[in-house]
Amino acid sequence: MDVFNSLETFVPPPVGVVLTIGNFDGVHRGHARIIAAAREVAARFSAATVAMTFEPHPLAALAPERAPERLTTLKEKLALLERRGVSQCIVLPSEPALLALGAEDFLASLVAHCRPRALVEGPDFNFGRGRAGSIETLKQNAKRWGYDLHVVPAVHCEELPTRPTISSSSIRQALRDGRVAEANAMLERPYRIVGTTGGGAGRGAQLGFPTANLNGVVHLLPQEAVYAGVAQLAGGELHPAAVNVGPQPTFSQDQTCIEAHLLDFQGDMRGRRVGLHFLVRLRAQVRFSGVDELAVQLRRDVAATRGFSEQVEQIRQVEPLAL
Repeated sequence: MDVFNSLETFVPPPVGVVLTIGNFDGVHRGHARIIAAAREVAARFSAATVAMTFEPHPLAALAPERAPERLTTLKEKLALLERRGVSQCIVLPSEPALLALGAEDFLASLVAHCRPRALVEGPDFNFGRGRAGSIETLKQNAKRWGYDLHVVPAVHCEELPTRPTISSSSIRQALRDGRVAEANAMLERPYRIVGTTGGGAGRGAQLGFPTANLNGVVHLLPQEAVYAGVAQLAGGELHPAAVNVGPQPTFSQDQTCIEAHLLDFQGDMRGRRVGLHFLVRLRAQVRFSGVDELAVQLRRDVAATRGFSEQVEQIRQVEPLAL
């Protein structure tokens, strides 16, 4: 996939492009439906399927305190867009000059630089200063600027009882609530965070359950709890992993940590790049009466995690993104 970091550097092919615009955080099933629709339209025009996104999220520049936490890094987002069939991506820096453009000025600029034959968006698409532009704005200007508009209906997660609308926001809320299995259903893959392992207090090793302690994680962390997951190492090595997100109440430690005990792994984990794929929430954080009671529970957590070992092969088959 070709990546461009400004509108000025993007040169559209003579036949034009089919364009879809969004933050695409998570590149979830709703995004996948929009991209699939864009590809279908592009095939009719023999045009390229182009995605336009922003880095960082515009709110990170306008109101950092309200900026949503990341589901994916830019590197992950681009890789996932490419897997969905996007042939070119324009990554616009979220700079004041861009964010100050009114909706029609922004639309005029992208039409001039991209020459879209069609725009493909979801029903809640907004753009321009103050998010003043909407699907209605695109409709009103379609004839003037010579593009077709295709609006893709909202996608619901039919596998879940409440049939939630799939969106980055609904996935973030599911993760904050510890409902990682529901988040995974909306993502169509296990949610993953990535970090680098550092040293810990060594308490896990003393109990017979050595852990990899992740630092430098920029992704949204799921609710503080214990999870069954899969650890991904450089080179594609995968291991079932019992993962603790949160403090260590039994040891009066209140700092949030990310610790993973990798099943069937031997070796030094320090300084490694590791991805943690979350499968299900096993239990809440608990303060135990002592290390003996904690060790009993850890054995249960490991046994429960081993019950999800088949997920390792499922993740391997879809080839997890590089770390």
